[in-house]
Amino acid sequence: MDTIYLISSVSCALMLTCDIFVLVHPQLSLKKYLIFFFSFSALFYIQMYFTFYPMLFVTLAVNSVLLAKFTEKLYYVFYVPLGYIVNCISLNLFGLALNLLLDISVKELNADKLLLILYTIPVIAASCSVLYLVRRLFQKYLMDTFETMNKKLLIFIALTLLLCAFMVFIMASFFDNIDITHREYLLMVSSLILYFLFTVSMISIVLHAAIQNYEARKKVEYLENLNEYTRNLELVYDRLRSFKHDYVNIMASLAAYIDEKKYDELEIFFHEHILPMQKDLTQKNGALNNLLHVRILELKSILYAKLLLAVNQDIEVNIDIPDEIDSIHMDPVDLTRMLGIFLDNAMEACLETEHPLLNFHLGKMNQDTVFIISNTFTDKGLSVAQMYKKDVTTKGAGHGIGLSSVSEILNRYDNIYHETSITDGLFIQQVQIS
Repeated sequence: MDTIYLISSVSCALMLTCDIFVLVHPQLSLKKYLIFFFSFSALFYIQMYFTFYPMLFVTLAVNSVLLAKFTEKLYYVFYVPLGYIVNCISLNLFGLALNLLLDISVKELNADKLLLILYTIPVIAASCSVLYLVRRLFQKYLMDTFETMNKKLLIFIALTLLLCAFMVFIMASFFDNIDITHREYLLMVSSLILYFLFTVSMISIVLHAAIQNYEARKKVEYLENLNEYTRNLELVYDRLRSFKHDYVNIMASLAAYIDEKKYDELEIFFHEHILPMQKDLTQKNGALNNLLHVRILELKSILYAKLLLAVNQDIEVNIDIPDEIDSIHMDPVDLTRMLGIFLDNAMEACLETEHPLLNFHLGKMNQDTVFIISNTFTDKGLSVAQMYKKDVTTKGAGHGIGLSSVSEILNRYDNIYHETSITDGLFIQQVQIS
């Protein structure tokens, strides 16, 4: 009997470790997968040896917390119970098939060591396939919602799935040691599936409300960017009107210096007043002219707001947008969040240097769209890999989440190549979107 318990616990541990691999790869090292495997094995063995069913709560909860801690993503806390439920349903579906085709009962299946081992392989294959589809759906439709979701709501979903996992286990275990007819077996498996679908439908209602809340926040963020864009436009045109108003006075001042042949004073006046004004207007008009090639309003608004802010902070800004940009294969909100973080970081970094410089390039390469942001910076000893870790920063408390947020955004796309490099004293971010 001890051997059966050991095989069963190892089989369950292997299935759940494979589930975690499918759901979170490549975010964990091999060492951490081994920790999960041995943790599941030990806890499931204790549960089976002492026939203590509530131990399942402890097993799933402990490993859920471990997964959230290892990945530093709280929403991963419900991946373990979800995997367990899918495994349990897959196990019983294959058990039903064996019962109908070969007339093998649950009691006989649980007592056959070889069959238990062979039985694990198709269950892992089925469960991993289902969970891979779940992962793709999460990445496409729900990841943004999970990342911004209230912690209490995430914990509620996790507890709901834990309860569902326990109930599915209890319902299935009730028939482990008794002989039941084909019809009763079919009803039992159907009950498991229906209970799981009911739980999923309840969670879906909660997620739908969370998605609506997220969409509302996205619209607010978009309107804020648009509002910032409008304010900066008004600022530029106000300055242009002011310059036009002062033009006559400036010309009169120049004429007075020339008439009185005060050429030394004229040179000082020109360098202290006329040249800075010309440089300021040239940079701002250059920004406006280059952004005419950008036809995407969300993109134009964030670029204008950030680049004009850089100009106003006396940063030397070079903007190169040679091509017409009318479409980009990336969610507009993700795009503006990514560029906003990159440009904010570039401005903060170059302002710490003696000669602040920010270069921005946006263009086409075949069918791809390429962004290149480079800036001067002060080397503070952080490697590129460290910069992308959450809470790693040289800016003090409350910082260190920007680049990790970008990393999470980019991980959701298969059509984006991103490279961070340091060349000739410049910190360079390059993003290529196909």
